[in-house]
Amino acid sequence: MKQYFLDRQLKRIEREANDEFLQILSFGAQCYSTPELQDLLRQLDMKVQLHAYYRRIVFIIGASTTLWIAFCFLFQSLDYSIGVYATLAMVPLSIIGFTAGNIFLNKKYRAVRDASLVEKIIVEELDRRRKDASIY
Repeated sequence: MKQYFLDRQLKRIEREANDEFLQILSFGAQCYSTPELQDLLRQLDMKVQLHAYYRRIVFIIGASTTLWIAFCFLFQSLDYSIGVYATLAMVPLSIIGFTAGNIFLNKKYRAVRDASLVEKIIVEELDRRRKDASIY
């Protein structure tokens, strides 16, 4: 059992070590070359856009709960019991989907939460290098 927990901890450490955005937050951007920093800025922008897209989808799934409740009232007024049970079954499914989607997004896009700070660190480092290059 100890080996399992050790392997799990090592995988977590390796996953965090491979995340360059978390490394920039921890250690700064001095150890990256200029092309790598520019590439990281593009990657960060793509991840932020992808995160926003998935966040919208998760929000729509969560907002569909009210739609299912409205359909339930409609089917109840039409005395259509299959529709009532189907829409009532969809309410907890959409809530579970919303919750699971948020947990997944927060876990997968952990560095995107601090995207503005990472971008600021990278831009400041690129500006510092640009100023240093103009001196010579």
